[in-house]
Amino acid sequence: MHERFGVKQGEHIPGEVIHEYFRQYADKLDLTKRILLETRVRIVEKTGEGWRLRVEPAGVLTHDGQPTGARVITCNKLIVATGLTSSPAPLELMGSEDFQKPIIQFADLARREKELLGDPSIQHATVFGSGKSAYDCVYLLASSGRRVTWVMRASGHGPIYMAPAHIYVGPFYCWLEMLTSIRLFTWFSPCVLGDADGFGYLRSLLHGTRAGRWFIDKFWKKLETETVEQAGLNKHEKLKLLQPDAGAVWYATGLGILNYPTNMYDFVTAGQVEVLRKNIERLQRGNMIKFSDGETVEMDALVSSMGWEFAPDIEFLPRDLRAEFGIPSTGLSQSQKDMWDQLNARADVEIFERFPMLVKGPKLRHDALVVREHLPTASVEGMPRTKQEYSPWRLWRGLAPPLQKEKNLVFLGMIMNLQGAITNHIASIWAFAYMNGELGSLPRSLSITNARKTSRSNEQPATTYGAPPEKDDQMRTETARLLYETALFNRFSDRRSPYGYGARNPDFAFDALPFFDMLVQDLGLNSWRKGWGWIGEVFGGPYLPRDYEGLVDEWKNKRSNPKSCS
Repeated sequence: MHERFGVKQGEHIPGEVIHEYFRQYADKLDLTKRILLETRVRIVEKTGEGWRLRVEPAGVLTHDGQPTGARVITCNKLIVATGLTSSPAPLELMGSEDFQKPIIQFADLARREKELLGDPSIQHATVFGSGKSAYDCVYLLASSGRRVTWVMRASGHGPIYMAPAHIYVGPFYCWLEMLTSIRLFTWFSPCVLGDADGFGYLRSLLHGTRAGRWFIDKFWKKLETETVEQAGLNKHEKLKLLQPDAGAVWYATGLGILNYPTNMYDFVTAGQVEVLRKNIERLQRGNMIKFSDGETVEMDALVSSMGWEFAPDIEFLPRDLRAEFGIPSTGLSQSQKDMWDQLNARADVEIFERFPMLVKGPKLRHDALVVREHLPTASVEGMPRTKQEYSPWRLWRGLAPPLQKEKNLVFLGMIMNLQGAITNHIASIWAFAYMNGELGSLPRSLSITNARKTSRSNEQPATTYGAPPEKDDQMRTETARLLYETALFNRFSDRRSPYGYGARNPDFAFDALPFFDMLVQDLGLNSWRKGWGWIGEVFGGPYLPRDYEGLVDEWKNKRSNPKSCS
């Protein structure tokens, strides 16, 4: 980063520096006065002309516990950019009401750090979770001298891949996260977006032939082996429980960097941190956890690191339109479920035909992703937990509801990848163009068979939500196409990253660059940014934010001179 932030090339960026960068960015672009801080959006309601939002100050209540200072904001167009990490997933365990030790959500750890580390009576803590945030919690506690029992669900997806920032892949010393943004390496990923990069014939050669698939398999196994080996997970018996359950190809953003001052695995090998793969049955009165195998463990505090709720905590009205908005919902009608089942089945056929390796991918239960179990309201002993299964995010291009006619709603931040800065930059321009009708004609299809199949199909998607009447054949065909492309995008993500979060929202690592290509091409701009044609794309190194630095000016130029970038 710039010298004034005090971060040198190759160093990890502290959270405080990122916050200060965003603060200065907002000041420079005169955004600060437009931001309502410490404010929560409670309700978003669709109106005839646009949207009505009910907002209220966060944490400000009246004497009877009701929010005060609520206000209404109206707008014609709405961009929801709350992302997927706003509300931590609740820890609901039997016996929580009788547990007499602190239970702390990882999202509250910064606020409650003094309570946790400043209390001399807390000498043994339990951390529940297996992602990067669980690693952070374990390191914080262990480096502060606490003993830690680290629990990962036996029925869950296990630990993620954690690796040094740089690893050797054969003789090459590689910056690990940069591999995902090098054009050549994206060809090894089975990606329905891939043809947008102009190298579809090479991807077909690799994924459509037996020799190509053999080569791809060797690449992924080499990357997996080197990552585990150089992270040091083969060096001690106690570290084997931290080895991921499947190959690196299936994890997408299930990859973290070991950005700690010291080797956190030393705490495990020394016995200060004990790793358990067990299911928690209940919390017992006092300070004890009981596991499903009958064993128990005593502790002084419990830190929950179970990830985030992927469904937004904003209430969208009217409720029966949540499915049309593309928002995770438990209220789909039977006809809506049938429609998506039909589209998903069709998408699976195309995905497996194009990428046979995905047929052999892991088949996992998605309980941790799309099913939420809830304790009875009164937490009565012996009562069964209730289950609610949410539909996934269903957005065209991962950004816009596929069925909206007004084009006045876009969701940003519902896509997970390792290049967030580039994603947000391009997606913001795309959102402006989309909402102002400036994407031009319907952009290129993700599907290699979409136009042919859509034109001859007699499926229901175009009428299920009250779409345009049948007499408007062009509108009906375009609506059916957007629905199918949305299903194809979602099913691809699900099949591509079963050990990631693909079951609930787009989640990819080596597929980010083709995604950028697709959005840039939607804008009518050149997606090859390296110069020197295909030579620059193949040998020009990783794509970085600076490669998209002039994108806004290019877009402005195209708007004023439409033929300039065609």
